[in-house]
Amino acid sequence: MWTTTFETPATSQAVTLQGFGTPGKRPNQSKSPVVVFFHGGLFNAGNIEEAQPLATALADQAIVICVDYPLAPEVKFPATIEVAFAALEWVVDNARQVGADSKRIFVAGEHAGGNLAAVVAMLFRDRAINFNKQTNLAGQILINPMLDALQTSKSMGAAADSPCRRAWAEYIPSASDCTHPYASPLHSCRLGNLAPATIMTTESHPLRDEAEAYAAKLLLAGVPVQVRRLGDSTHALTSPQHPCFNNLAQLIRQVLMDKSTAG
Repeated sequence: MWTTTFETPATSQAVTLQGFGTPGKRPNQSKSPVVVFFHGGLFNAGNIEEAQPLATALADQAIVICVDYPLAPEVKFPATIEVAFAALEWVVDNARQVGADSKRIFVAGEHAGGNLAAVVAMLFRDRAINFNKQTNLAGQILINPMLDALQTSKSMGAAADSPCRRAWAEYIPSASDCTHPYASPLHSCRLGNLAPATIMTTESHPLRDEAEAYAAKLLLAGVPVQVRRLGDSTHALTSPQHPCFNNLAQLIRQVLMDKSTAG
């Protein structure tokens, strides 16, 4: 593992990145795909250490760069998404130095991190002028993502006292922003031309329905989508204590190695 930081006007604090993996481990490969990973937890909770087990599990197939994005209420929407996008820009600018293939960049995340991954995929499309033709966002991997600030789904409604409610309130203090596509991707009316998506949920998770509804909207917009619903646990899906952790890691490895995403 290696650690570095970068600075961005979106926050007064330097942003920490943790990198995992060695480039070119596969035969005849000098560069590896790279995953920009936004850790799980909520917008007002979670830490970069939670991403380490999955990053380690993927390190033989990819360079995984975990982002220690700032939490609400100290940093809120839209500053947080600018931090997330700046992390992607750092990876693009430093791809050669870390041994990453800039034509095979993936964004990924769990819970609030899944929201940021989805939004960064939108920003990559909308700000494509910022990147050269050698840069390709090959996919977005969303794990029980938070995609609806209005929390209108049936599965969320069944959650008696979900901490997501307070997290959304602290992340998006202005009600008028709750349906902004960069805050709530589920409410976006413009989903075409996004990177292929892999969306993973668990059977009884409160975020299940909004994640699967987003997958359906992406399909209607012509975006290639894979959806997997895995088993339940009291642990986060990216925790090694979750019984489906190994399944999750294997599914992501398959996405990373899929020749159709090679740019």
